[in-house]
Amino acid sequence: MIVKVGDLFEITLSDNRRAIGHYVFKDDKNGMFIQVFDYLARKEEIKIEDAVKRPYMFPPVMTGLRAAVRAGLWPVIGKKPVIDFIYPKFISAFWNEKTGEVITWFLYDDWKYFKLGPVLPEEYKKLEFLVVWSPFDVIDRVETGIITFPYGEMIKNNKYTPLAPGDSDLLLEEFKKGKFVFNNMGKRKR
Repeated sequence: MIVKVGDLFEITLSDNRRAIGHYVFKDDKNGMFIQVFDYLARKEEIKIEDAVKRPYMFPPVMTGLRAAVRAGLWPVIGKKPVIDFIYPKFISAFWNEKTGEVITWFLYDDWKYFKLGPVLPEEYKKLEFLVVWSPFDVIDRVETGIITFPYGEMIKNNKYTPLAPGDSDLLLEEFKKGKFVFNNMGKRKR
């Protein structure tokens, strides 16, 4: 299926409620931008006409929308024209992977980077991190409101707590067995 700007798609949450996503912009350099309406309902109770009247839960984020639609994870359920899309600003950073400390923050604005320094100024903490979100991280964000690991922790604390050596292999094996998922801060929940 070809996904087009303006398409609405259904996001199934872990408790079987649904959210409605909106494909709002295609950036040839960075990918597909989506937003999710602040509207959650059981499948049989969804009213698209009510959902699209609600504000969005968070600013535009980039995700693998085409793959999520093709895999049947997020079926297209309608269309709503996108009017007056304003390209958002993002933040980005270089960090030390061993310590988790941010070395330099950047502002990404209108396809240009501006160096902000080693501490993220307060006025930029509400911006999204320049990253392509996994569709599963989008689902988790809708459910919890938390920005995925390590970005949310970095924005809040100017650093994050890295996983211990070997943890990632163990976590991957447990994940494959369906034993847990991440809670966006790198900690496990069972």
